Amino acid sequence: MIYFNLLIIFLFIIFIHEFGHYFFARLFKVKVTDFSIGFGKVLISYYDKNHTNWKISLIPLGGYVKIKGLESIFNNKPKTFNHNDSFEDISLLKKIIILLGGSLFNIISSWIIIISIFFFIGITKYEPIIGEVIKDSPAHINDLKNGDRIVKINDHKIDNFLDIGKFINKDEYVTIELLRGNSIITKNVRLNYNNELNKYFLGIRSNNKPNIIKYDFINSFIDSTYFIPTYYIQISKYIFNSYNSNTLSQELSGPIGIVKIADQLMLDKIIGILFMFISISLFVAIFNLIPIPLLDGGHILFFIIRRIFSNKLPQFIIKLYLAIGIAIISFIFILITFNDIFYK
Repeated sequence: MIYFNLLIIFLFIIFIHEFGHYFFARLFKVKVTDFSIGFGKVLISYYDKNHTNWKISLIPLGGYVKIKGLESIFNNKPKTFNHNDSFEDISLLKKIIILLGGSLFNIISSWIIIISIFFFIGITKYEPIIGEVIKDSPAHINDLKNGDRIVKINDHKIDNFLDIGKFINKDEYVTIELLRGNSIITKNVRLNYNNELNKYFLGIRSNNKPNIIKYDFINSFIDSTYFIPTYYIQISKYIFNSYNSNTLSQELSGPIGIVKIADQLMLDKIIGILFMFISISLFVAIFNLIPIPLLDGGHILFFIIRRIFSNKLPQFIIKLYLAIGIAIISFIFILITFNDIFYK
């Protein structure tokens, strides 16, 4: 069952991404001739009133939308039609929006799910109350005590224990305002620096008694909006640290690697399915915007450069663009597949 759920997650993410392209293409009245989930032999197909052929194909390893006029641009062929429903006839801005549409829909769908999780399952809030002071830490040296409630750090109001880390990881000196009993106490603290975590630390832990807040739309909206950039920041830090430690090539993972650890991902539970969807969908969104030829980001860069040259690039430049894209994507695919098989 978990492998079936994983397949459904992959297919749903692909559908949402391709539907983003389709949505904006149709919004700008560009004809979409094909919308396919999977490759190879067509299992099911249906023509809608806009003459789009919706297909489910045998090999569920991706999907595509075929937009009228897009392929002819890469082939540098002269226009053979005079209709206004071609990708070739729209402005550069509309082209970019269509290409951004897939990633935008991935992010929006993830955001909606995150809001729903926070709203229905609840937001975990830890009161900013000290539950433990680590010995010989800056907190211990400055006489912070268990039960102290941290009110402000450098004049920033603290409502959640997790907010403390936002204001102490960059500055060596901080001013902490805390409530002890009925008294407000102010401490000027010099923090210690942790080289492994690459940030300053105070040396306290929470009291491990979280409050679960449900059905709070405003905070669900705010926290879900904060979640997405935080996810990308953490992914960037992970990649940067892996690159510095020369382990990046071995830590890359793809579908095979995910399948191999699927039994550890709680995919038999709805919360595990939702978190897997969010993680993969947000990754797919940002990966497709990398300016590598043949990815959406590469297409955007190509059309910008093409416009600079008045939409007339030499044929060998276009062939070189496509060849570089195929080479890079093939290399990434081979590397990830190799790691999935031999390292995961």
